[in-house]
This record gives sequence, structure tokens and C-alpha cells, in this order.
Amino acid sequence: MAVKLAGGSSTSGQANVTSTFDLQVRTPTTESAAGFVQLSGEVDAGTLITGGARTLRALDVSPDYRLRVGIDQPLFDMSFEGTVVAQDRFSQVLTVFTNAQAAGFLTLNSGASTAAGHSVLRTYRTFPLFGTYPTYLDVWAILYNETGTNAVQEFGFGYALTTGAPTDGVFWRVNAAGQFFGVINYAGAETQTDAITLPTTEECHHYLIVAHNDRVEWWIDDVMVAALNLPVLQPGPANSSEQPFVARVYNTGTSSLARRIAIGKVSVSMGDANTGKLWSHALCGMGAGSYQIQPGTASGPTVTRGTGALGWPTSATARIAGTWTATSAPALNSLGGVFTTPAMSTLVSDSDYPVFAYLNPAGTNVLPGKTLYVTGIRVGEGYAAAAASTNAMLLTYIVGVGSTTSATTATEGAIVVAARGIVVGAHGWTATAAAGSVQPGFDFQFESPLVVPPGTYFHFICRPFGTVTSNTLVVSSSLAVNGYFG
Repeated sequence: MAVKLAGGSSTSGQANVTSTFDLQVRTPTTESAAGFVQLSGEVDAGTLITGGARTLRALDVSPDYRLRVGIDQPLFDMSFEGTVVAQDRFSQVLTVFTNAQAAGFLTLNSGASTAAGHSVLRTYRTFPLFGTYPTYLDVWAILYNETGTNAVQEFGFGYALTTGAPTDGVFWRVNAAGQFFGVINYAGAETQTDAITLPTTEECHHYLIVAHNDRVEWWIDDVMVAALNLPVLQPGPANSSEQPFVARVYNTGTSSLARRIAIGKVSVSMGDANTGKLWSHALCGMGAGSYQIQPGTASGPTVTRGTGALGWPTSATARIAGTWTATSAPALNSLGGVFTTPAMSTLVSDSDYPVFAYLNPAGTNVLPGKTLYVTGIRVGEGYAAAAASTNAMLLTYIVGVGSTTSATTATEGAIVVAARGIVVGAHGWTATAAAGSVQPGFDFQFESPLVVPPGTYFHFICRPFGTVTSNTLVVSSSLAVNGYFG
């Protein structure tokens, strides 16, 4: 049956139609008669993405009923370029199994072992599960051979030993029968969702856990696949309010297939709360402090422990006459540390000696290029390791950034950048300075940080002034660098 609508001119019982034949509609103003209105945002009017059809996306509301409006606080973000596991961020517990990082993934049980064994990967850092604020854990991963017998795959938040049951956490699990679940583990007591349809294996999928103090949700590729309200006796999803990221694969006996997890990216953020944490603080919390090498090239500190007499870094070579060469040496590839000059008589007055020349690793198609932001330095106390003679000396210290060569004599060119230098202070010594005498150290804070792009150097340069002939003065000092990679 057809219903004919016509302009009712506001006549009782008739609908109004505009002059352009549009039905005039408004939502009911009486609360008891009101329905629901779906809010969504238009991503594309149809002119770019879908060739005519509008693309709409629903607005996102957190489990605590707050509209997400871009105030999420990033807590951790890790991708796996290169072939070196970031051992300063992850602990690996391996028995029989092996892990390997390649082609953008860190793969647990990379050797495809079917024997009894295990691989447990866990962040050293833990992440807060606050009341009323959701914590988001995003993992992009590939699952392999989920039907392998005598084997289990798990990843999410939690504390899990080698092959024993987890002791706490919120995570995904593919059990020994190949069934897929979301799990809440409160001090060892588990509640799990109904079985979840496992997405296509051997393909990368986006797995998301939203952990809230009343409810936990599990999402795959932007679709919520399971949710659990907390058991009535639990005050939170896990007993510990600080949880590490953990992933593990283990075989309790010989498995029919080699189960593996290949992890391409891990991201943790806290929703809703406007924490106001500085971006530099957030980056350092992700492991991007200036004191540690960035992932992909190596794992370790930017100031390395050496075997020399002063140790941080190996500085024995800096203490041997002739190892300091104007404009080019010692140029230790370390972001600060302890250093000792040779006798002033071996140096050239008013010449640059690059004590430290730290190369910020260049970015490539397989390694992340991170910019180093230097926010401050401290030059330590100057100690006269050998007495002065002949003449007073002034050791001036210069910080240089952005050079494409470890030497200080670069000539600016199309593919060459010379260091940008800033004088940060000096140590002054009298002609009669005795061995053991000390000059005070000093700090220099950069309100506008010094920027060292990937593939360029951070220089710390010592420049002596005064008559160096026959001068026996030897000085020991140190450099500390504060900053972050971002």
C-alpha cells in the first residue's frame, strides 16, 4: 500500500513537505517518545575514497562513556625494524625455542620447534590499569599453526611464567585445542569469553584489548569480538594495577605443528585522562631517552662501558700522547662519558679536538630514523691529573650538532653539513695548578633543544687556549647528555 505525503501547511495530522519536496522531520521533544539518533563522522563525501558513496564512521565512546576526542596519552610504541631485538625494552626467556627479528616482525619460536619448550617475551616496563580510565593495548600480529597439539599461544597484558598458568593479566589465548578466547586472570583465577572465531591465520591482524575497571573488550580489525563485565568479587581486571606486555608460545610436549606468533607492532595508550604529560617525557617512557641506543641497529646504551682506566666509555686511548688530533680525534662514538686529555704540550693551541662524536643512526627502509633532541648537558668537574707548568691554560668546551662528518672541518655543501656550534663553558688553569686541583663543573640547559637529525653527529669539542709548549697539564672531566629520540 502506498502512502502519499503532501504539504500539510501545518494542518493537524498531516506531515509538512518543503517546496523542494523534502519531508520536514525533527526528533520528538517529549522524552518518553524520543528514539535514538546515530552520530557519525563523515570521512569522505564520496569524491576521493569510494567514488560516489559517502564514507561514515561511528564516533568512539570509551567504556566509561566518554567520547574519544584525541586526548589519549601514548605510553609505549614499538615496531620491529632491523634484525636486533631491543633487549633494553624486552626480556626473552627461551628454552629450546628461538626468537628472531626480520622483515618488520619479531617472531616467537622462529625456529619452528615442535619439541617441548617455550618462548616468553615481556616488556620491562609496566603499564597502569587506572580506575574509570581505559588502557588500550594494540598489537599487530600473525598467528601460525593454531591447531598444533600440546601447544598454547598467548599475548596481552600479564605475568606469565615459562609454561605454567599465568598468574595475572588480561590477554588473548589460543589454547591447546586451537580455540581462541579472551581471558581475564585475577591473581590466577581466570574468567574467559566464549570462543572467538579466529581470524585468517598467516595474515597480519590488528588485535586490541580495552582494559577498564568494570569491563574488558577484545577487538579484531576494528570489530569488537568479545566483552566481559568483571566478576562481582573483582575490583579490577587484574590483581596488579601495573601490567607488562607479554607474549608467549609454549609446547607442553611434542606438537603436531610448530606454533608461532610474529609481532609487528605493540602500542599502549591510556584513554580519556588528560594527563598533561610532556611529549618528551612520554617518549622517554617508551624507551627513547638519549641514554640508550634506538632499536634496529643495536641494543645497549649510548655511553658504553669499556675496559679503559676510566671506563665510561673506554678512554685509555684519550690518555696516550698523540691520540688527540686537531679537528678529527679522539672523536669517540659515545654520547658523553669520562674523558682525559693528553698533556697540553702535545696539543695545538686554539684548535678543535672532538672528544665525543656520536653518530645518530641514519634511517633506512628497514630502520627507524629518530631525531635526537638534546635538552641539556653537564660538564663535570675538571681534575688536574698532572700538574701544570709554563703557562696558564683555558680549556673551552663547545657542543656541535648536525654535522655529516665526525671531523670538525666540514665545508658546507650540497650533501655536506658542517656542525652548528655553541660554546657551553670552560675550565681555567693557572700555570702553577697542582696535581689534584679541581675546577667546578657546570650545567647548560637548552630551553630550545638542540636537534640532531638521523645520520648526523653530536660533537663535544675541547679547544685549548694558551701556550702549550712544555706544558705538562693533564685534565680529566666528564660529559652527561640529557635528551630524547623522537
